[in-house]
Formats: sequence, structure tokens, C-alpha cells
Amino acid sequence: MSGRPIARAMVAALGALVLAAAAPGWPQEQAPDEAPSAERAATKDEPAATATADRAVFRGTLTVEDRPIVDDTRLDPFASLVTTVAEQQIDDLHAQDLSSALRRVPGVVISRYNPVGAFGGGDGGAFFIRGHGSGRPGGEVTMLTDGVPRVVGIWSHPLVDVGAIDGVQAIDIYRSAQPVLLGNMVFAAVDMASKRRTETGSGGRFVGSFGTFDTLVGTLEYGSLTETFDSYLTAGYRRSDGHRDNAGGEVGSLTGRLGFRLAEGWQASILYEHAASSVDDPGAVGAPALPIVPTYDIANDFVLATLSHAHGSWSGSLKLYRDAGTFDWLQWSGAEAHPFRSVTASANYGIRWRETAAPWAGAELVLGLDDDVYGGEFAESHPAGDRLATDLSFRNTAPYLMLSQTFTAGAATVTPSAGLRYNASRFFGDDWGGQAGLAVGVGGHRVYANWARGFNLPGVWAAVQYGGWGRGEQWQELEAETIDHLELGWLAPLGRTLRLTASLYRDVVDNALRFVPPPPPPPLFANIGSYSVDGFELSLQAEPSERVSLFIGGTLSDAEPATVPNLPRTTAVGGLTWTAAGGWRLNLDLQWVDERFILNPRYAAGEVAVDGYLLANARLGVPWRLLGLDLDGSVFVVGENLGDEDYQHRPGYPMPGRMVQVGVDVEF
Repeated sequence: MSGRPIARAMVAALGALVLAAAAPGWPQEQAPDEAPSAERAATKDEPAATATADRAVFRGTLTVEDRPIVDDTRLDPFASLVTTVAEQQIDDLHAQDLSSALRRVPGVVISRYNPVGAFGGGDGGAFFIRGHGSGRPGGEVTMLTDGVPRVVGIWSHPLVDVGAIDGVQAIDIYRSAQPVLLGNMVFAAVDMASKRRTETGSGGRFVGSFGTFDTLVGTLEYGSLTETFDSYLTAGYRRSDGHRDNAGGEVGSLTGRLGFRLAEGWQASILYEHAASSVDDPGAVGAPALPIVPTYDIANDFVLATLSHAHGSWSGSLKLYRDAGTFDWLQWSGAEAHPFRSVTASANYGIRWRETAAPWAGAELVLGLDDDVYGGEFAESHPAGDRLATDLSFRNTAPYLMLSQTFTAGAATVTPSAGLRYNASRFFGDDWGGQAGLAVGVGGHRVYANWARGFNLPGVWAAVQYGGWGRGEQWQELEAETIDHLELGWLAPLGRTLRLTASLYRDVVDNALRFVPPPPPPPLFANIGSYSVDGFELSLQAEPSERVSLFIGGTLSDAEPATVPNLPRTTAVGGLTWTAAGGWRLNLDLQWVDERFILNPRYAAGEVAVDGYLLANARLGVPWRLLGLDLDGSVFVVGENLGDEDYQHRPGYPMPGRMVQVGVDVEF
């Protein structure tokens, strides 16, 4: 499928939105430089997503603007663009995991095998941002919960099923490198804010659905808030037989949060999250059947304790965390004709301290220290005994500083910023990351520029592989991968109800780790890779009336080499939310993804192209009261891939055709 018709359609839609926004008589929208509550909260210790909303957790208690695709796109205090997907957008997409919730965000591409569950962390279940995140083992994109990294300690990449979507209130997407505030392995990042109640009282919600491929979804949540105490509990379960043989998956989660007000300005909280999944690999179509069905099983526990304070212009927090789990991959050895298991017992823990202050008028100073330990145990369990047995942890200790200063001259504001992180690694020496930014606001318009130098250290996977290859501790000679990022952008109101976000960016990655096969044996990894990406992103968000919201966005990328994995030349998304007078609610979304290449860059294999695709999805909700029932919530129907598109994320792994689910949403 050619991208040209899609590009023409995008141009036509953009023109229609601009003309619609200029029409008179529609309500005035908040200008981009009038910082919303989430942005103000981002200047404190919590990430922007954590503070996303001063809205009620249960939407029946408060009027909320219903926006399709994304909730907001804004600048943080250091001139970095942040896009937020809030709980409403997660519901509208009927997202079953993190990658499903991100699939419509400009600049993000996903990969998966099955309707429910992520098979491992590569092609079977992953997300990629502006071409980053394809490296396996290891990765360049970090997944976080409330500002704390969530990666498999041995393999140094995120697993989608570990981040339970049921306990997520909002997701912040950083599409640019964030080396100072977020640290190692952040060529891009996704930060999930845990659910909490924000209005006094108590209440809950149940959502359940059933549909195609015997797909069953059930989630239950309940929260309460008093002057001194808050609590929140979520539980979720999903299963599906899948769209073809051996494409089944099962995912469950339990999340609980307790918060305490200790004294004026002092709060404490503890978050616990358990996630478990079992997902099958259906194998490539036409490939010989295996004697077993490859399966990836997860059982993970995450605990985060936070002590925070806010006193005038000074705020901060101390976070202690432990993230531990078992990841059991059942495989088949073709060379030896027997099954074996790769078992990872991941164990990560650490301390994250951050203080934010306004030392003088117009200034914001952020000071912090991260101390992260990550690793654990690994072994390949074969009938004749274990192989590659490893018990090892890496450690990073990193102080950082970020400073911004706002100057005002008439109607204009100018905010330069700069920051630095120093990282001391247990085995790889010292590295540094830096950022600088400039934001200029005039009459509701904001123009920004930023630069960042980030780094990505080798993970414990290097020690595992080198041990198996007989290379001992030569892995300690490896160096960090680096990225240099430049971005220039514009946030603007166009007319009364239309907001535009446009950005030009360039990423240059050097020293990338690549697999070097024999000869001569044995194999090794070396810092010999490099690639660059030039891109343009554009999005428009409009509310032409109180009942209609529109979104359209797209990304154009030019990579060198052109075969950078998981980086389509063009992508486009569009969405519409319409709420009728009686409360009926319709959500439509479209996604175009151009042809792209698939390759595991950690191993020597040729690039393979997969075709582009166009997907259409819809959700229709009808309030219970219109059906004569005295209930808060709705009955809904969700349709995915309504055009029955034939598409795949990996050659030989066709994705489902048209899918339908019918469900209920009950608030109490």
C-alpha cells in the first residue's frame, strides 16, 4: 500500500480542521502557555503523569473534556515535549496493555504476536519510539512507574506485561532523550502514573467485556480518600484463545496503593504491584510445527515506598523500590532436538532522591541522586544440565542537576535551561549526560529548542553471553552507546479551538553495540554501530463544539541507513470523539503505518521489510440510564481492525482481522 493517498488525506484533514477552528462562536480554548495543572505539578518532584490530573478518578463526578488519542501535549519546564495519554484515552482504545495504549501516539510503533499478552520483550510485545528500542538484548527506551525504571535486570529492556495497565492513571511519553532527569537507557521514555483517588470519598468501578476469539476482559477498582489517608486497589484479568493456533495469552494483575498525610506538607505512600502472564508463540505461518508450543511466563512483584514534602517553593521526595520477578521462556532446540528453558530471576532495587526549589525569582532548580542496582540470576535449563549460569548485578550511582530561568519582557517570556548528570558504573567507569533547552512564549505561542546527549550502558546480558562464548570478563571492555538529540518545535493556538504542535528533530546514535559473528571464533559484541534519524512530527487537536473533539497527527522520518528497524518513513493517526445529547459516546480512530524493516540489531541477520497497513477502530458507549437502569456507567461495543486489514508486525506472523467485543462499565 502506498503512503501517498494517506498523505493527501492527512493534508485535506488538516486543512478542514484549520478552517473549522477559525469559525466564530465556539468557546475559547486555553492557550498553550497557560500551564495546566499537570504541567505545574511537573515542576515538583512527581513526573507530569503522576500528577496528571486534578480530575476525579471516576469520571461521573466531574465534567471532563473527552479528547481522542491523547489527552495533552505540552512542554515541561526544561523545553522537552511531553505527550500524555490519560485514563480516558486508555478506555476509549480498550487497551489491553501498555503497547495497545500507545499505538496511536505519533512517533510510536508497536509489535506483537497475539491479541492478549506480550511474548517476551522483542517482536512479540514491544513499543518503539522514533526508531529507538529495537536493540535486543538490551534496549534504548525505558519504561517507568511513578518515575522508577521497570526493566528486566539481566536483559536491560522493558517487558510490557510487567507494567499492569489496570493500575495506570496516565502515561507520559518522552519522544526525545532525557539523560539528566531520567538517566541511563533513555533515548526515549514512557512513564506510567499509578492510580489514586483525588476527591474526598470512596467509589469503584467494574469493566468487563467478551468477544472474538473468546477474548475475556475483567477489571475491578476501588478507591477512597480522607483528609489523612487514601487507598486504591485494582485487579485485572485477560485471556484470549487467539486468532490462530497457539496464539493464546493470559494476563493478570493486582495493584494496591496506600497514602498517608503525616503532617503539614509531608506525605508518605506505598505502592505494590503484582503482574503475571503466560503467552504462547504461534510461530511463523508455514514453518515446520514444533514438538512444543514456545511459551513465555512472567511473575513479577514491584514495591515502591515514597516520602514526599512540599513547603512553599521547595518540594521533593525520597523513593525506595524493589522490582523482582521470574521470567520463564520455554523453547525448542532444533540442533539438539529437545526443549529447554531460559529462566531469568530478575532483582532490581534502588533509591531515588529529588529536590525542586525556586532559589530566586523565575528560577527552578532540580537536584537529585539515583542509586540503582539491577541484575539477578540466569540459566538455560537443558536435560543434561544448566548452561550460561550467571548471578550478577550492575550498579549505577548518579547525581544530577537541572536549572531553568524565566525572563519576562512585556508579553514575551524566555526560559533557558541546562542540566548535567554524572553516572558512575560498577563495571563500566564514568559517563555523563547533558541537556539544554530554550522556550520562548509570545501571545499563546511557544517556540522551543532543545539538545541532549544521552547514554545507554551495556547490561548484564553481555556478561551472560560472554560467559557462554568463553570470553570471560572481556565484556567489561564494552562502552556505552550514545545519542545526540536536537529538536526545534512550535506549540500554537490556531483560531479559537485548535492547537497545533510541530517539531523537527535529529537523532544521531554512535558507538551502538552490535553482534560480531565468527570468523574468527568465538563471537562478540562491539561498539561499531551507528545510525541517524531526521524527523518531522505534526499534530492538531480541536474541540469545534462541546460535544466533538478531533485529533490528527503524523510523523515523517528519514533514516541513515534507511533500514533502521521499526522506523516507518511515514505514520499517521486520526481520532474523533462525539458525545450525543443523550449521553451516547462514539470514538473513532485511524492509524496508518508505512512499510518498515524488521531486524534484531544485536545479531547478524539481514533486514526484512513488512508492508504498511491502515487500521480503523471504533467504540460506542450507551449510558445505562438511556436503557432504563439507574446505574452510572455504560454498556459498550468495541470494534478493532474494522476494515479487516491483512497486516503483520513480523514476517510470518499475521495479526487478527476484524474483532468485536461487547462490554459493561459500572461505577459505584
